[in-house]
Amino acid sequence: MSQADVTAVPNPAVPNPAAPDPVVRPNPLWTLGLLRSELVTTLRRWRTLALLGVLAAVPILVGISVKIETSGDGPGGRDGGAGPAFISQVTNNGLFLVFTALAATLPFFLPMAVGVVAGDAIAGEANAGTLRYLLVAPAGRTRLLLAKYATTMAFCLLATLVVAGSALAVGALLFPLGDLTTISGTQISFTEGLGRALLIALVVAASLTGIAALGLFVSTLTNSGIAAMATTVGLLITVQILDQIPQLHALQPYFFSHYWLSFADLVRDPVYWHDLIRNLELQALYVAVFGSAAWARFTTKDIAA
Repeated sequence: MSQADVTAVPNPAVPNPAAPDPVVRPNPLWTLGLLRSELVTTLRRWRTLALLGVLAAVPILVGISVKIETSGDGPGGRDGGAGPAFISQVTNNGLFLVFTALAATLPFFLPMAVGVVAGDAIAGEANAGTLRYLLVAPAGRTRLLLAKYATTMAFCLLATLVVAGSALAVGALLFPLGDLTTISGTQISFTEGLGRALLIALVVAASLTGIAALGLFVSTLTNSGIAAMATTVGLLITVQILDQIPQLHALQPYFFSHYWLSFADLVRDPVYWHDLIRNLELQALYVAVFGSAAWARFTTKDIAA
């Protein structure tokens, strides 16, 4: 038998240059660990804690202001029938402070906080020089982007619950609680009112998903976290202004903020679902469009730092 007839047995200790590179499949447990790490990192930042502190303070200021305004003239005060429908009912039922606080924070404070977190998600890592180290891990860019967006979504829910929880505590402390009189004039039990308050908080959190996706997309366009945050908040303010111009009424139903206050329809009996559904559909559209744009940009982005 010649040497040519001998079949070589490959040595596993010696790599074969002709063999394809092994496919590294991310461990689902590692992906969950990435998400947990992102959540912990975001919630431990002083900026995040400061934003949550400001959001928690808004219901306190509103509750104290209403209490001072009505303390001298009895229930309802001098202007008990003025202003938004929620404010006029706070003195009769502290649960209305939850709805009032969400209505007061949703146009600017809540979306601004979400815009700051979303805008800093990718750009902040790039600016700090840690983004390329995150991409070395086997999760890949897509899973990292999903973890960043999931963290922003969790912050949307947490921020909304902080406002609602603070308002409920202040409302219970300063005002009476009991059966709830809806905007339609009917009465529901306090338990059902609490259920609607929780549902409203979930709807408000869902209303912020569009600005979260937009902020994440902006964050993939720059390596400056401050620029991404400022751009996202600037877009928020611009859209809010455009939504108030009567000449743009044909475009306004497509602005992500147009149906934000439709959650008030959950305090009616029966509930008006039309604008609520339109709001959720619009947020889903923004998530799909800007989420896809963020993915397309991030998966092709050259990470130099």
